[in-house]
Amino acid sequence: MKFGHAFKEALAADSYPSHWVDKAVPYRQLKKILGKVQEELINNGYDPEKLHQLLAEHNAEYRLESDDSHNLRPKLLVRPSLHNLSIENATETGSVANSSAPSSPDAAEPPPSDGLSLPDQEQQEKQQPLQAQDTEWVDVPLDADVRFFAILQTDVSELDTLQDKERQTMTGEIHDIGIEISQVARPRRSMIDFSKSDLYRWREILELYLAAEVFFSTNEVSGGARNSERARKQLVWFQDEVNKRDLPQKFKIKASAVAFQHFLSLNATLLQNLQFQELNQTAITKIIKKFDKRTSLGVKKTFPKVMHSAHFISDAISRDICAQLSRDVISLVPQVVDYTCIVCLSICWLPIRLDCSHLFCIRCMIKMQNRNKRYCPLCRADVIQRANESTKSTHPLNYCRRVIFTDRTSPAHIDMKLVRYLEEWFPKETKEKQKYNEIERRKELLGDTYVDNQQQPPCVVM
Repeated sequence: MKFGHAFKEALAADSYPSHWVDKAVPYRQLKKILGKVQEELINNGYDPEKLHQLLAEHNAEYRLESDDSHNLRPKLLVRPSLHNLSIENATETGSVANSSAPSSPDAAEPPPSDGLSLPDQEQQEKQQPLQAQDTEWVDVPLDADVRFFAILQTDVSELDTLQDKERQTMTGEIHDIGIEISQVARPRRSMIDFSKSDLYRWREILELYLAAEVFFSTNEVSGGARNSERARKQLVWFQDEVNKRDLPQKFKIKASAVAFQHFLSLNATLLQNLQFQELNQTAITKIIKKFDKRTSLGVKKTFPKVMHSAHFISDAISRDICAQLSRDVISLVPQVVDYTCIVCLSICWLPIRLDCSHLFCIRCMIKMQNRNKRYCPLCRADVIQRANESTKSTHPLNYCRRVIFTDRTSPAHIDMKLVRYLEEWFPKETKEKQKYNEIERRKELLGDTYVDNQQQPPCVVM
């Protein structure tokens, strides 16, 4: 199937908004104009094979330049003698009816100057850069290619404007979704409020979304922005995992279900936008490739450079939106992985902030001190033995006694602000870690004689 037909079917099949379709690349129109570009070049005596040879020998150059109004102005420059020769050849074959070749034979080839013979002058021209000899070259007048690039540039600019508008719209939607989720996924204030919170449901949903890496991957092997096909597969995987765990059915608040549908709708819109962008980028690439194939003018490399200001060509909208999504939505529900002790790989409770600013849970810090460790596992600073739980004591941590922390007497190395934050956002995890720490402390005190009541078998007599 030819790309023009496939492009038209793709625009109709994916239910794109009508104002998107109106701004799509006019591929068929450009293809028709391209036929006139080729015809105009041949009429001037420059068929693709000849142009390829002239460009390879640096006897011709095709430029895409911007004028003061930032409009593209293509130019075909050739050596005067070669241009006149082409006109004569085209006239002999009947290709040109009215040639613009000069009537004077002296104009066919510039006379030697500065006392140089003709061979010496030609050698000097070869050694000089092309830009320095612009006044000695002929600008071949072409109309069709001016129309071709005028339409293409206008369309790319309109697509760029459309992308900016869609980005602004989605940014506003992300802000609104962030407000919705913040209302239903807030941390508990009391046991009554906690029963009305969907904090843990949303944490699990967003954790799956981060694992899916729908639009952007941080993988070392395949990192970077996803293409639309891979993004679609990752989004389907995310939705399947959410449904497998029945998370939407577990919502305690009706507004959570509404917010979740808005979240899915935003991702679907972003995926559709990415597909539309890729489709038009492919159309631009195809028509430029076809232009080079029919004319041998080699604009494949120069066109993206002159259109460098067009974000539609160089940037993926998904990258900016994903950054906004992460900042305004996902960060609203902190993940436990961001507050994990690197030693025990569980929540960092109670968090000890060393003099080097690195964090560890208090149990791991005590164990390191008991083993006479001195250096931070992360930066190797000599700070382990200086850590303590009292503002006055300079002795190492001694957690054999129960310590009650208050706002008035904050310990020197225990980060009390983080303690309150973890209690607020991770009530289940902190409670489990406190229980685990208490069991570890009793084992240290009682040794092998300690028996955990929960690990005892049930009484068979009673």
